Amino acid sequence: LDGVEFDDKVWLYWTRNKKSIITSIVLAFAIVIGVQSWKMYKVSAENAQAKAFTEAATMQQRAEFAKEYAGSSLAGVALLENADALYTEGKFAEAQKAYAEAKSGLSATVLFGRAVVGEAVSAYSLDKSKGLEALKVAYNDVKISGVYKAQAGYLLAIALKDAGKNDDAKKIFEAVANDAKGGYFTQMASQQLMSM
Repeated sequence: LDGVEFDDKVWLYWTRNKKSIITSIVLAFAIVIGVQSWKMYKVSAENAQAKAFTEAATMQQRAEFAKEYAGSSLAGVALLENADALYTEGKFAEAQKAYAEAKSGLSATVLFGRAVVGEAVSAYSLDKSKGLEALKVAYNDVKISGVYKAQAGYLLAIALKDAGKNDDAKKIFEAVANDAKGGYFTQMASQQLMSM
């Protein structure tokens, strides 16, 4: 192509490669449009889920929401709210089941610990001996930390104290009192230690 003008070189290149150039351009547009459409769809789905969550005001509506969006964090929160309501009503077996169901949606959130502790407390309210074991499991669960671990420890120590196991209770109260992430439960554990 020596001696051929630039315009002719471009025209020859276009003639030989126009299908691949057009295909590349169309593919690039399709990818950009596809990615942006997917992002818009996800935002729209999240907004629809958030709207449905806010509209679920009753226990029945929250249960239906949790079924529809099973496995999501908001479904876990809805089940957690139902479990709290059931526990308050004294329906400990139902509350225990709802807390257990809530754990699946909350596994990647801080509220997972809240569901674990709620399940253990419900079990303790049903049967003190089985519940004591459930509180031990909750306290030793490595997936929960911070204030929920301290809460589980505090409640376990109270249960041990009520069962007459003061030495075991004192050890756990001390551990909770020294937990920097224990929040209010560190103070409560310290108060319990002073009264022992």
